Amino acid sequence: MKALARAGDVDQVLALFAELRTYGAGKGDASPPNVLCYNTLVNALAEAGRVEEAYGAFDEMLAAGVAPNASTLNILVKLHSWRSTRFDLAYKDILRMREIGVEADVGTYSTLVTGLCRAGRVGEAWGVLEWMLEEGCRPMVQTYTPIVQGYCREGRVEEAKELMATMERAGCPPNVVTYNVLIRALCDAARFDEVTQVLMESTSKDWTPSAVTYNTFMNGLCKKGMAKEALELLDVMLDEGLDPTDFTLSILLNCLCHDSRILDAICLLERSTSLKWYAGAVAYNTVMSRLCGEGYWINVLKLLTGMIKKGIMPNTRSFNIFIRSLCVGRKFDLAKSLVCNQGFAANVVAYNILISWFYRYRGPTEVNHLILDMKAQKIAPDEVTYTIIVVRFCKDGNFDTATNWFLESLEIIGLSRDLFAVLTNRLAHNDKIWEMIRVLQGMESNGFIPDSSIFDVTIRSFCRKGYCHDRDICKLNFILDTMLGRQ
Repeated sequence: MKALARAGDVDQVLALFAELRTYGAGKGDASPPNVLCYNTLVNALAEAGRVEEAYGAFDEMLAAGVAPNASTLNILVKLHSWRSTRFDLAYKDILRMREIGVEADVGTYSTLVTGLCRAGRVGEAWGVLEWMLEEGCRPMVQTYTPIVQGYCREGRVEEAKELMATMERAGCPPNVVTYNVLIRALCDAARFDEVTQVLMESTSKDWTPSAVTYNTFMNGLCKKGMAKEALELLDVMLDEGLDPTDFTLSILLNCLCHDSRILDAICLLERSTSLKWYAGAVAYNTVMSRLCGEGYWINVLKLLTGMIKKGIMPNTRSFNIFIRSLCVGRKFDLAKSLVCNQGFAANVVAYNILISWFYRYRGPTEVNHLILDMKAQKIAPDEVTYTIIVVRFCKDGNFDTATNWFLESLEIIGLSRDLFAVLTNRLAHNDKIWEMIRVLQGMESNGFIPDSSIFDVTIRSFCRKGYCHDRDICKLNFILDTMLGRQ
């Protein structure tokens, strides 16, 4: 049951429990479900967010004469404080369970504190902390850390630091998780000198920074454009004997690419092997995308080739980046050949890239060939495809064809409000009243009755172009009457 719950198959958990219950009831020597079985069931339902069913299973447990224990209480408190945020029910369950001899333990209170802090009720979490002390229950690190996190989330970093000092005095020193929370908050506030000080004091404070600690620090530095410092921190991390993670690589590559330090990013990719990193397709895509944006299509090709030689399988995004880079380099025939001749597993994104560039440099005839090829490959156009086409025809002054494409999109992808807004703005700007009428009538014939948002977009677009003044007001009234079905 636990394995099924972890896999997210709660219905199978219920089926297995029903089988267990039936087996226990039908055999004289078989045991009915015990408290562990019921706890597993209730927890599975709670984790899946099926609150009512979880509480129903608990009621069934009581009706079956199975005595709950502290784990049962903890599950119920988690259910109410993490899932339903009904903290009043969590308090009631703690008091109700006490009446039948089940006392709340440190896990119970810690769970409640975590839920309150997640909900932004840090003050109330302090009340729970005082309550547990009155009950003679000693808090643990997991009790305090959510309050530290709550303070940090609200930007109250000094109070978080004071609480951590209190934890030390109380003989419950913060652990690496607590410090990671503080470091993240300090990074968000760009207080990097303090982060360095916290790391320097780690030995005397008896805690050891983890890969997550350094990733958090590096991520904060990168967000502020401090790529040099982030790379230096990588060497510190390695000196500490910590292995970088995939997230480390992702942080640094994104930072270097954003800072246009492409050569450093490529060197880091090459260095990843010696660092025992697995630089997968996502890492390569990050660098190739930046190279493409800078116009270095040859470098994209080299990187893609090197990636394949290393046995790293490119994914669909790798292919699409390569197609875009070829278009940037004006290698349209090669790009078309790769997409249309099934050199790669092309998708609608690849065709959208070609369509956009071909409209700009090759003309509508070749674009029509691309669209026909899409249909032959059974690749359906999406909202982006239709937007590219509609905008292009509007730019060419061919509003009747643009309208036809929009009406076709209704049958293929349904009503795209963004596409409707694009077309409407173009029609309003060019005084295309009859085309606008045809759009509205075509929408209605396809089963899309204009609602308030469609009214809003249409009227605003035409009013911005001055149709609500002087003689043009009659055109606006005509459009409005059409939308209201009076024509």
